[in-house]
Amino acid sequence: MEPHFRKAVIVGCGLIGGSLALAMREGGCVDRLVAVDADPVCCQHAVELGVVDEAFSDMESAVPGADLIVFATPVRQTRQLLKLVATLPLEAGCILTDVGSTKQEVCATAADLLPRHVHFIGGHPMAGSEKSGVQAASERLFENAVYVLTPEPNADEEAFYRLATALEDIKAQVLVLEPHVHDRIVAAISHVPHIIAAQLVDQVAALSEQSERGDLYTKLAAGGFRDLTRIASGSATMWRDIVLSNRAAIRDLLTDWQHATARLLDMLEEEEGSAIQTFFQQAADFRDALPSKARGAVRSAYEVSVDVTDVPGTIGRISTLIGLHDINMNGVYLIESREDNGQLILSFRNKRDMEAGAHVLLINGFKVYFRD
Repeated sequence: MEPHFRKAVIVGCGLIGGSLALAMREGGCVDRLVAVDADPVCCQHAVELGVVDEAFSDMESAVPGADLIVFATPVRQTRQLLKLVATLPLEAGCILTDVGSTKQEVCATAADLLPRHVHFIGGHPMAGSEKSGVQAASERLFENAVYVLTPEPNADEEAFYRLATALEDIKAQVLVLEPHVHDRIVAAISHVPHIIAAQLVDQVAALSEQSERGDLYTKLAAGGFRDLTRIASGSATMWRDIVLSNRAAIRDLLTDWQHATARLLDMLEEEEGSAIQTFFQQAADFRDALPSKARGAVRSAYEVSVDVTDVPGTIGRISTLIGLHDINMNGVYLIESREDNGQLILSFRNKRDMEAGAHVLLINGFKVYFRD
């Protein structure tokens, strides 16, 4: 099979950019891979790890001859880079795309600036990891993940087909959306949840500082509260840019949130037990109907819990069993410790490793539960 592209330039060789490069190499999508990153150490690592064939610190050196350019950079940085790229001698028919979490601003910038002989198709892979950097890159990151493309209405059909087919070859599930539809949806399912999670954490942090027994907030928050607010641990700089670039949709949703919160306060004030029960039941019904195996905008937590007893070496034995079977485990933490027993939470990089790890522990006598 002929590669879809002769030369692909990955701008920003971190987790997403590096993983996309590896996946395209593995899928036979491209002849030559080039990275651009302002960090010379990152460039060196990308080449040493075999992620790309060559790496540069400037766009001018990397772009000549490229028929695919991928901006794996924060949204606002991508917009600035588009201004630079628009001044460079781009190959006729070159496809440019990005991986940003918001689409309207980037697509509008590309439409305004780029010459007509190249094609911009916005993109957003619904995949990620709690790890960062090119060292964490994986060719399997996009397997079965939804990969949104947001072509303009008059987009070149052949260019779109080439990009979409390449993404399908790396086992991603391509979904086509209009930029404003994409931004409205991810505002609801990703951006506002991050804001709310951060608000919850800030509230508990403030209570912890103000209370005479502030240590109890930290101690008791180590279980369910920590799980609920997991997404609040994201990059502050990245989320600043995401929120600002999708501010209109987020503002509307937060206004709706204020109205819903006011209604809930009224229910509490009037002790409307039936209405409160209906509120919780409707939420439970909708949440339980969500597809459990699909990968969406918010990174899934591939975790299992294991019942453990307070016996020296138990955690070490579990880690050793996982390691002996060459299964990648991202983290371990203990919750709900009760005198001589507790729960150990194991997190994995993907569903395949999670299921393999659970199987190993089950056949070795441990009680294992998948965390939904």
